Amino acid sequence: MPKLTIPATITKINQRDQAQLEDLFRQFGNARRRAYTLKQHGVPKAEIERLLQEQTGLNSRYAKDAHHSIESLPPHVTFGGLKLQRLREQGKISAEEYKKRRNSLIISRGDKTKKGNLNTRITKEGNKFTLRINTPTVGQPSERYIYPEIFIPEKYLKRYQHLLLNGKSPYTIALKRRDDGQGYDVRIIIELPAKDEAEQNPKLERIMALDVNAGHVDFAVAEKNRVLAVGKINCYEVQHASTNKTSNLLHKTAGKIRKIAEHYGARVVYGKLNTQRFNSGRRANRKVKRIPHSKLGSILEQKCGAEKRSEAYTTKLGKKLSPLVGLDVHKCAAASFALKVLDYESFKNLHSSLSDEIPHGVAPDEGVGSLRRRLSAGSGLTALHQDDKGLVHDEVAAMCNGGYSEIPGIRGLSSFLESLKTNLPCLHVKIC
Repeated sequence: MPKLTIPATITKINQRDQAQLEDLFRQFGNARRRAYTLKQHGVPKAEIERLLQEQTGLNSRYAKDAHHSIESLPPHVTFGGLKLQRLREQGKISAEEYKKRRNSLIISRGDKTKKGNLNTRITKEGNKFTLRINTPTVGQPSERYIYPEIFIPEKYLKRYQHLLLNGKSPYTIALKRRDDGQGYDVRIIIELPAKDEAEQNPKLERIMALDVNAGHVDFAVAEKNRVLAVGKINCYEVQHASTNKTSNLLHKTAGKIRKIAEHYGARVVYGKLNTQRFNSGRRANRKVKRIPHSKLGSILEQKCGAEKRSEAYTTKLGKKLSPLVGLDVHKCAAASFALKVLDYESFKNLHSSLSDEIPHGVAPDEGVGSLRRRLSAGSGLTALHQDDKGLVHDEVAAMCNGGYSEIPGIRGLSSFLESLKTNLPCLHVKIC
């Protein structure tokens, strides 16, 4: 079931409630670090949750949420971030400020059996929305809940207010203190009801196809008859990072991919590639052979359940589609890859319509992704694509409002290709 994140913010909170909320930030941050340490030492999940309750004073739900928030973290995590730790080491922030900024996250998950979310629940009083937050305080049961006012954008209230207040739909609340200490951000994560075609018809599969390049991963989310979204996840630091940092960056990249795939209810596929056989100019060779493709694939399989499939000829088709639909080569290659996985016969037909270069009778799982022929710098894996007008990468995407010629002889693929032209979300995510 797809999920939607609704942005909100705390607009009004009195001094006493703020003190209790800050204490909850401290308790939850402490619980997350303890859970992470215990997990690294091989302590079972049930035992970790029991110890968190005893050692931090949190209730069982907060303890379970703290453990859940660290389950997918890679080894050698610096809570609060390495940048914050360096600021403290250099004496640019005080120890008190360091501890405060490190404890800046609270996560509370919903539960269908409990009619929503017990620890943090959205309530409405007149025209005002409040967030009822459970703040466990030893010896003061009467002050257990606080009720800060929150602001939710009107466009979300019009469509999803019933899911927040009906007491039946579970939702997750993430509270984040801003780094400058001037307020709190709220993120409300809800599960959308099954209304669209893909959810009403489980046989209509969704694919998130990845086109892995040097410093960025382009993707396309597609169904058999249409492309739902395309985008790019930037991770340029991977090209020059140390081994440990590369692993952390790849885990972050995989985490972003998983969130997008979960949002669209899509299955993740990535390509079979043998970058060691890539042979082009010196600069292109250096870029391509620095791609940690195998390591990223392993992480994707672990975190997203990703599947490795052949993406042969998808870049060539992406080059043909790019000037016709107004997207850069890599996004078109990802869309072609998705089509190949979903409907191989349609993929072959589209190739035949646009080019005579593809041999007939190519099997859908041919080879291991080795680059059999010498590739030029413009043939694909990392090279910039430039069209006749001199537009590179996303400069082409800015022209997506129309004006492109019809594709001749597309053999029933009009809905798939037209969806690449108009009203297509282009998502850009930076990993840093």
